[in-house]
Amino acid sequence: MVKTTEKGCKLKIEAEINNLKKILVDDENFYQIPDYQRPYSWDKDNLSDLIDDLKNSYLDNKNENYFCGSLVLVKNDDDLRYDIIDGQQRITTFTIISCIFRDVYFDSVNKRAQDYIKQSIQDQYDESKRKLKFLTDIKYQNSFEQTVLKKIDFKDVKNIEKEFPDNKYLQNAYHINNFIKEILEDNDIDINEFIIWFYENIVLTVITCPSQDTAIQIFNVLNDRGMPLSSIDILKSSLMQKLQDNKEDRHVFKTVWADINSELTFNNLDIENMLNTYLYYKITTNPKSRLDKELLKVFAKEKRGALDIINEIKEFSKSYIQLHIENDKNTFCLKYLRHKVYWISILSTALHVEYKDIDQLKELLVAYYYQNWIAGATVARIKQTSFNVLTKIKNNESISDIKLEMKKNLDKYQTTKNFQEALKYDNVYGNKWDKSLLLLVEYFSDDNQNPTFIPINSRLHLEHILPQEPTQHGWDKIFTTEELDKWTNSLANLTLLSMRKNIQAQNFSFFKKKDAYQNKDNVETSFRITQKILNKSKWNVEELENRELELVEKINEKINLF
Repeated sequence: MVKTTEKGCKLKIEAEINNLKKILVDDENFYQIPDYQRPYSWDKDNLSDLIDDLKNSYLDNKNENYFCGSLVLVKNDDDLRYDIIDGQQRITTFTIISCIFRDVYFDSVNKRAQDYIKQSIQDQYDESKRKLKFLTDIKYQNSFEQTVLKKIDFKDVKNIEKEFPDNKYLQNAYHINNFIKEILEDNDIDINEFIIWFYENIVLTVITCPSQDTAIQIFNVLNDRGMPLSSIDILKSSLMQKLQDNKEDRHVFKTVWADINSELTFNNLDIENMLNTYLYYKITTNPKSRLDKELLKVFAKEKRGALDIINEIKEFSKSYIQLHIENDKNTFCLKYLRHKVYWISILSTALHVEYKDIDQLKELLVAYYYQNWIAGATVARIKQTSFNVLTKIKNNESISDIKLEMKKNLDKYQTTKNFQEALKYDNVYGNKWDKSLLLLVEYFSDDNQNPTFIPINSRLHLEHILPQEPTQHGWDKIFTTEELDKWTNSLANLTLLSMRKNIQAQNFSFFKKKDAYQNKDNVETSFRITQKILNKSKWNVEELENRELELVEKINEKINLF
């Protein structure tokens, strides 16, 4: 434990590494979110990444601790709880996981695990007062307590966000429950052992501060982007150590390293991401430790000299840069994906080894990753297949073998069926893939061989042709209440506009909207999928049905390839 006395007073800052058993189960520790904190905001992607990291740590390093960041606290003497200044998202999520353990797996585990679960949610010695271990924002506490902390009543729900639109805690409980079920089934994990590992091996740095001001200063220091010695520095130094007796070779190494860095910087790329991609190319599996450790382990096994290594890295870097600067529609579509390292590693490797069917490979990657994305699959589902494809590329296996590898994974999880259903769902708007999918249609709406990448930023807007506020300008006379509910946020009713065009279109009638798309500022919208709407004379259920068929057909041409 580190104790630091604040200047001019006797109050102390205390810091120690604690596991979740100590943080949540200990009967002396109770927590709350102060009212000035932002609300709980983790989404499905954050949860997927966390559960996947936990799974990998459990499977790869079961006997080691999994470090999960910091927890900055201030003792609140008014109610004998700790205010959480930093770490709210993690502690809230860990509490939700504890509730899932209780409501889904409690009867399947031993007494030790049961005690951990119960005591991480509520003080066992204070049943009558219901002294909960963790209180969230006061505005959401009652909802959180009634639907999650007391008991989660899991039901068969098709769209979690639509079913519980104002309850982020319950939404995330459903997501986490699905993720945990998936990792248990796919990896043959013993739930009793996993729960005990969860409490005993997940650790955080717990910093207890004497005042709110001190806690905020600590928070700012922890989140400040300093310049510690990075994995890249360690890797470079370790490789140069091999050349310490040869000044000429050291000079060559430093020159090549500088050239690599310079080329990457010139193309707005950074060396760490490139080397991470190179690491995936070398090991074709999930890294189990830091970048420098993994690569040095590979180099030691290969028994290669430092100059040979740096020259290979330089050649790989050329392929990495080529991938990022080429004007290719499929590559543009892949750039919208969140988990970029997989497709970038595959295509950089394909360029590096001069894989002959790279154009078909790009098409398959778009189809495979977009199907998973739209179907709501987690990163855990795509990871192993991605590594398998990467291995096949290195071994120069046929494109038909690669396609079969992807299809096996899609069939296993019924991904294609779920993807097709999602396209026709009545609540497409608001999904993280909505703009990307329409941009995919946009790219392939013509035969332009020199396309321009369209970034997803504040200037790009999704336009509701039938507006979200239909009571103005007679829209509610055209559509019934049921039709409005079905079509307003559907794929068929969405199109792309620039920010200014979107403002000009507003909630107007269809004819005034068309005028905004076409004539405002004497400039027609640049998006082809929106230009097609200008040919319509009306916007009703029939036109929406026709556009849905048209869009789904175009999307299937690019994505339903299996």
